[in-house]
Amino acid sequence: MDRRARVLFVAGDDDPAAVPEDNIGGDEAQFKVERVGELPEARLDSGAYDCIVCNYVLATRDGVELTAELRDSYPTLPIIVYTAVGDETVARDALRAGATDYVVSDETENSNVENDEATALRRRIEAAIADGRETQRIERTAEAATQLEKLTRVLTHDIRNDLSVIVGWADILRNSVTEDGEEVLERILDNGRKTLELTDVARDAVEMIVGGGADEIEPTYLNGVLHGTVQDRRERYPEATIELGSVPSCHVAANSLLGAVFRNLLNDALSHQSGDDPSVHISAERTGDVVQVRVTDDSGASDARREAAFNNAELGSPDTDISVFLVETLVAAYGGDVWVEDDGAVFVVELRVVD
Repeated sequence: MDRRARVLFVAGDDDPAAVPEDNIGGDEAQFKVERVGELPEARLDSGAYDCIVCNYVLATRDGVELTAELRDSYPTLPIIVYTAVGDETVARDALRAGATDYVVSDETENSNVENDEATALRRRIEAAIADGRETQRIERTAEAATQLEKLTRVLTHDIRNDLSVIVGWADILRNSVTEDGEEVLERILDNGRKTLELTDVARDAVEMIVGGGADEIEPTYLNGVLHGTVQDRRERYPEATIELGSVPSCHVAANSLLGAVFRNLLNDALSHQSGDDPSVHISAERTGDVVQVRVTDDSGASDARREAAFNNAELGSPDTDISVFLVETLVAAYGGDVWVEDDGAVFVVELRVVD
């Protein structure tokens, strides 16, 4: 298979700058060049060419007009306008029409000059093709990210609906199971609720990675975020005690995903406590231009797992789950920091004050 870059040379008939297509291809023929005198219609087979080189002087319109017509249908296709009949105005018009590059030829009838110009043109073609392929790669990546975001949202929605039904029906069975079945039922309910929480984390992670949630930083009212998150977690864990101390009245550098940071830390602190009455205390203190929020596991038990997770918060690490990755990535994007203290019993989130 011929893997050389494919160049369409629209040569025209009257432009003295026309360079033979053999010269464009070069001694080692790094390009496969097809020459045409004109393009009656600005239509090409999709993906047929890697670059178009067109002379400014053509039979039915000039190279700037052809460029504008092609650009409407092929927004990323490299197009080089090549001529000796032009000035700065023509160059400006060509670039405004969407030309990737504009090359001015020397009309001197000298073989050495012609060879030098052909070499220079080949280099410009190589650069244009490289830039065009990079642009296409970026666009494909962006399109794939958009499709992934849509797919994740649909799957998350469907999974949440089905799991909510499962948890709801399982909860109805509380009064119908025997004493031996109560433990099994509680495991079903517990795992169902944890999976529901995981769909929330997945949604937030997609928003952060694909939706640019980690890039859009704005003043965020810390008091409101903490009170809202605590109220939400109290409803999720009715058997738990979640105490919120005084919170400084300030705005921090964050965004709408800040609640996900504290929600995930509370989930971790509550779900890994033993006993039927888990308890967590939240406190916040401002010192100068930063505020530190502490989420304390009141069980007093140390947790080496948390220390390992926050020391190596990378997806794929055996110590890191998606919630830890989300917390670390978001807080870092806010210009803050997060760590654990007291052998893993306390999460500390430090955020910048932007009042």
